[in-house]
Amino acid sequence: MNRVIRDPIHGYIEIDGLITALLDTVEMQRLHRIKQLGFSYLVYPGANHTRFEHSLGTYHLINLLLNRFTVPWEEEQELRVAALIHDAGHGPYSHVIEPVIKKYTGKSHEDIEDMLYGHTYEDESSHDESSHIADIIDEYHLDSREIMGYIKGEGKGVFSRILNGEIDVDKMDYLVRDSYYTGVAYGVVDNMRLIQGLNFIDDQLVITEKGILPAEYLLFSRFLMYPTVYNHHTTRIAQLMFSRAVEYLIESSQSPRDYALALWKMDDSEIDITLRNADGYPKEIITCINERRLFKRAFYTRVSSLDEQLVQEMSDDARIKELEREISKRAGLDERYLIMDCQRSMGKLEECKARVFIQEKMMSLSEASGLVKMLSKAFEENCRLGVYTPAKYRDAVKRAVEAIL
Repeated sequence: MNRVIRDPIHGYIEIDGLITALLDTVEMQRLHRIKQLGFSYLVYPGANHTRFEHSLGTYHLINLLLNRFTVPWEEEQELRVAALIHDAGHGPYSHVIEPVIKKYTGKSHEDIEDMLYGHTYEDESSHDESSHIADIIDEYHLDSREIMGYIKGEGKGVFSRILNGEIDVDKMDYLVRDSYYTGVAYGVVDNMRLIQGLNFIDDQLVITEKGILPAEYLLFSRFLMYPTVYNHHTTRIAQLMFSRAVEYLIESSQSPRDYALALWKMDDSEIDITLRNADGYPKEIITCINERRLFKRAFYTRVSSLDEQLVQEMSDDARIKELEREISKRAGLDERYLIMDCQRSMGKLEECKARVFIQEKMMSLSEASGLVKMLSKAFEENCRLGVYTPAKYRDAVKRAVEAIL
């Protein structure tokens, strides 16, 4: 017998036995304790929603899409499972420490093969009654490799990128959900209309003429949400401080890769406690974050206003570290208390490449929409360079940055 879960974004979400069993696994229950937006709650106090809620929303949207088409039962089940568990690999505070974890392990949140194939990094002898994602997949005779393919955007057939592509159900949920919980009225996306505007042409899932307007809304929402929420300077500062404390902890361990893997498996509270129980710099930084005594902006400008060669150099992390050392030395402070943040990773709006079928022609979304073409250019120009430091060093750091850059 199917059950329903009440969601503030989508209303009632229907779940069957397979989905219920997956929701009750150790890996999915952990997502209740992983904030969707990391440290955004320091700016928007309502932003305490979790990866669990987002996973349910993504699952709901894939169901709405699958209801429009005739899909083989096995493929439908694999897609539903992939949508539900696609974020099960997120570490504490979601994307916050992912670059650090990847640096030491080579793994991102999409690399959940261990969860799907039944391999773990921890002793589970005390959890004999716990269920795991791999157990449920085996019980329902589903193909783990196909599920993994959908999560990475490398699945088979026309739905290969519906979870991880230019226009996907993941974005459709998180833009609306993040807007709702932050109270920022920019995540206005008509998901139902957009889903109705998707169709198959020549074995490709494309946007039809009906879907262009809601696709424009999705891109416009994403364009506004980045500077307002995702890359808000206060959020960025807290994230970067936290990442530096975690990296310091990893570097201090006897086996950095193993320790990074252990941290990756934690939830938000566990990693907070780990940092608070550490000595020196990690404890100092987590205390500052918890008490909202954050670094301040000493320098903040658009990346587009900088010398082009310098911007190219800053695509190299080693060059960023070199500049941090140079600025710190000139300003007379310990380099651990200076952070340079070049938001080069924003790049372009990948959604612009989405395929559109209009007037019997196939083209990219940016070719079909002047608004989307304009947004793509504006998105790149929104990238910022920030240099952050404790308030007492701000003036000295500002002078040093201006002298060097």
